[in-house]
Parts: sequence; structure tokens; C-alpha cells
Amino acid sequence: MKQSRDQYYFETMARCAGFGAKAAAYLQESLSGFDTTTLGARIEAMHAIEHDADMLKHDMMEHLSREFMTPIELEDLVALSQELDNVVDCIDDVMQRIYIHNITAMREDVHALTALLIRCVEALCGAVGELANFRKSETIRPAIVEVNSLESEADALYLKAMRRLYTTETDPITVLSWTHLYESLEGCFDACEHASDVIESVIMKNS
Repeated sequence: MKQSRDQYYFETMARCAGFGAKAAAYLQESLSGFDTTTLGARIEAMHAIEHDADMLKHDMMEHLSREFMTPIELEDLVALSQELDNVVDCIDDVMQRIYIHNITAMREDVHALTALLIRCVEALCGAVGELANFRKSETIRPAIVEVNSLESEADALYLKAMRRLYTTETDPITVLSWTHLYESLEGCFDACEHASDVIESVIMKNS
């Protein structure tokens, strides 16, 4: 019985991380072939992913509220589920900001950032997928390191994109809009790193 219960939590965490991967892939698809005429539909589709992720998190929280024992500390399960949900929220926010700021065309910097985000979320999925076996896993720590490394790489791309924006664009509204959009994209990587930090904390507490 206990093994089945523990398996539920680890599998649910992996599914939560999977929603982040699904959202990142959909963001890349939407922005690589950006078309303002389909933006409304794409925002709805992205929000549907975010909603499904929320429902899964709420289902796990309901289970946790009735648990006496959990496979890892309760506070860590709650923290990780919240951080994984935040990854999806941040990606959803990127789509919403494109609509709010009436972005009509993508800047080239965006494509490098979304491609990097795919790799970052996949690395996070790798770490979450190994959580059940974290004491013996040979891949969970490298996955955490990769998330941190990709977040640093994203910071460098963000700085270059912002520098390019402020040195080549003269329209203040455009500068403001893209500043917010780049910040939103950068926040996606921060969310991934925060989730990986929780996993690293679990490893440290139980080593």
C-alpha cells in the first residue's frame, strides 16, 4: 500500500513537470511561426495547458491534506509542486504579454531563448523523473546542474537581447513592450531553477 502511495506522488510530480515541457514546446511552436491572426486561439490553448497543470496540482494537494506519511517531507512536496506549477504559469505569462503589448512580429533573440527553454525544461523533467530514486540515481545531479547551467546561459542571452533592444530601437513603446516580454521569458528560466533547487534540497536533506 505504501509503495503504491509513494508511487502516486512521484508519478504526479513527473506529470507536473511534463506540463512545463508541453507548455515550452507550444510556446516555441507559436513564436517560431508567429501569426497575429491565430494568437487568440493559441493563448486559449496555452491557458488550457496551464489550467490542466493547476488541476493536477490541486488534486495532489487534496491527497496531501489527508496523508500522515509522505515519501519525502510534506513541505518539500508542496514546494516542488508549487515551483513546477510556476514554470507553466511563467510560460503562460509570456503568451499573455505578447497579447497585452500588441506584439506583431518576433525579434530574432526570442527564438534562441525559446530553444534554450525547451532544453531547460527537459533537464528539469529529467531531474523530477529521477526523484523516486534520488539516493541511487546517477543522472539526477547532472540534470540539476544542467538546469542551473542553462539558466546562466539564458541570463547571458537576456542581457544581449536587452542591450540590442536599447541600442537599436528608438520607439519608447516598443522598448517598453519588449523589455517586459524579455523579462517574462527570463522568468521562465528562473522558475525552472527554483524547482531544481527544491530537488537539490531534498537530496541534501536525505543524503
